[in-house]
Amino acid sequence: MKKEIKPRTIAFQIISFMFIVLVVLFIISLFTTGRLIQSLMESNARESFGNITKINVQTIDQTLSKIVTLSRNLELLIKDKNHYEADLNLHIRQLLIDNPEVVSICIAYGSKPYSSNNTYLIRGENFLINPSYSDDFSFKDWFLLPQLTEKPYWSDPWFDSDGTGTIVCSYSIPLFLNGKIDGILRLDTSMENLRQIVSSVRVKKTGYAFLVSNNGTIVAHPQDSLAMNYTIFDLAEQFKSPKLRSMGKSIVNRESNFVHLNKIGIPANIWMFYQPVPTNSWSLATVAPDAEVFADLHNLMYIYIGWVLLAFLIIAFAIWYRTRTINQPLEKLVDSIQKSQSGVPSSATLPISDTYEIQVLNTSFNRLKNSLKKYAESLQAVTAEKDKIVDEVTFASEIQLNLIPNNKKTYTIPPGISAFGILEPAGLVGGDLYDYFSVDEEHFLFAIADVVGKGVAAALTMTMVSTLIRTSAPQLKQPEKILTYMNKFLIENNPDYRFVTMLLGIIDLKSGTCTFSNAGHTPLFLLSEDGNITKYARTHSTALGILENLNASSETIQLKSGDEIVLCTDGITEAISTEDKLFGTDRLEDVLKNLKNPDPESTAQAILNAVKSFSGPNKQTDDITILVVKYMNLN
Repeated sequence: MKKEIKPRTIAFQIISFMFIVLVVLFIISLFTTGRLIQSLMESNARESFGNITKINVQTIDQTLSKIVTLSRNLELLIKDKNHYEADLNLHIRQLLIDNPEVVSICIAYGSKPYSSNNTYLIRGENFLINPSYSDDFSFKDWFLLPQLTEKPYWSDPWFDSDGTGTIVCSYSIPLFLNGKIDGILRLDTSMENLRQIVSSVRVKKTGYAFLVSNNGTIVAHPQDSLAMNYTIFDLAEQFKSPKLRSMGKSIVNRESNFVHLNKIGIPANIWMFYQPVPTNSWSLATVAPDAEVFADLHNLMYIYIGWVLLAFLIIAFAIWYRTRTINQPLEKLVDSIQKSQSGVPSSATLPISDTYEIQVLNTSFNRLKNSLKKYAESLQAVTAEKDKIVDEVTFASEIQLNLIPNNKKTYTIPPGISAFGILEPAGLVGGDLYDYFSVDEEHFLFAIADVVGKGVAAALTMTMVSTLIRTSAPQLKQPEKILTYMNKFLIENNPDYRFVTMLLGIIDLKSGTCTFSNAGHTPLFLLSEDGNITKYARTHSTALGILENLNASSETIQLKSGDEIVLCTDGITEAISTEDKLFGTDRLEDVLKNLKNPDPESTAQAILNAVKSFSGPNKQTDDITILVVKYMNLN
């Protein structure tokens, strides 16, 4: 038997509706007010962090500026030929006494100092004067860079083992004689002074500060393990944080900003303000956790919620009371109508229908119907545009796959070489690349690369890299030169700072030598015909597109007949299992050890099958690329 639904009164419906409205308004008000207060507190935090950072930047800058001023004054004295060496030593001794922030001074001529023209003083009880300082500093940055640039230079912190025996930061300026560089003047300041300034900074309750060099190296930090051991970019790679990487690029570019960071290997989310030091282009960053930055926000929200709840109860009671007052006559009218329908005489009059509301409803409905029609038409247009974009991305994917070598076209590979590559993008398009081709009749080139990021932007960068390899290789013919050329091109023509890791090698088909250069890529594996595996994990430069002055090198190995060169991207080594474990290089070596009568195609397929079996149902999050090259000595 169907249960009869009791009709609800107008009073009940009005009260229910108003209750819902009040709840919605309460939620919207709470959200809006919370966002407003949060925005104000973020603005206040930015200003507070900025003031703290600015004050301490000024303190650091004053310390460093004094070093610069002292260097300029000493330079003028050195140029004054009326001063004898003994007078100069006395002046420098007095300078050290008057300026304790200067721990040592070095005047260097030529590639090594000599007694008649060089003075090396160390701050101490005896103010040691060491004219026979024999350290070969001709290739040290404090001596070499001012010579090459003819400009002053601030060094990164270094350990002065032959001098003060402490970690110092050096300011070097070139000394000119008759328009030519005659020597280098170096003033050293102890990093302990800067560390004390940084360590004294307090932000909120537990906040702190740290100092970063102009290349992203952390030079002072409350955690001693980070200082001089890591760069901002190292931490960004370790924690897979694009935001941290972007912040590192901003610091290198001498920018200031107030940023929010999360999921970077620390328990709490943090706010950070960083600002460059004008004198040496280092940057000071101040840090504090979310909980401390927004502590006042939580208190204000609790007070606000209390007052809003009180207002909500008062309004709800007022609505209930007023509705009951209005509803009483309607209840009497309903009772009279029911009695009239049952034949019971009633003196009550029936209400006159008012059609105004119906007219409004009809008008609103017509407007709604027209709006829905326009919406449907707009939705149809958007869907068509979306389909067009999907078609274009699919076409771009086909173009990308056509840029890599076709494994089936073996006639393009010279005798004595066999190669097989696999590229599986995480999406329709990806940022990985492999390539192999004959540079000339005697040389065969192979390469594998990984562009940072995914999607269309990474694919476009990959296309540019592929073109650069093909066009530069016949002229340059050396891996390190090719990488240097590509780095220069990416620095000048890559506004999005998409850096590229790459391993590029060239095989001499006659001698069997393989020269390769690794720019921040995963290791190269050499699988010999007897099953031995050799891992070449050394990198010969940083990734391409980061540093303007790339110092790339190369490495040469001798290939034997039947040797296979195995390359892959981090989509292989960093594949994740359902237990959140990485595939790693050890598992890759195990796959290679278990191969029987390998050839490039079976080797590549075995690696791919092992990775997919390891990942299981996990969705592929990174591009997967494998390249195997086999050398057969035909001589």
